Amino acid sequence: MEILSVLFIAMFVVVFLKLFSILLHTGIFLLALPFKILSVFLSLFVVLAILLPLGIVGAVAGLLLAPLVILAFLLPVFMIFYGIYILINR
Repeated sequence: MEILSVLFIAMFVVVFLKLFSILLHTGIFLLALPFKILSVFLSLFVVLAILLPLGIVGAVAGLLLAPLVILAFLLPVFMIFYGIYILINR
């Protein structure tokens, strides 16, 4: 009989702790909700105000500098031909 009463009390303790943990989890979620909303707005601001203009500037710079990058690989050939041209004209 004592074992049955101990198990009955243990069942109430477990149920109480489960309900308490649900309330605590809900309370923490509600306390953290304004910070989650603020983080969404801050990340949206960072993307729209900083990353988007930097992406556009990078894309334009990439398009404008692409021919120079292609010519940079041919620079040794141009230097050799320019050196031969200087030697011939002397």
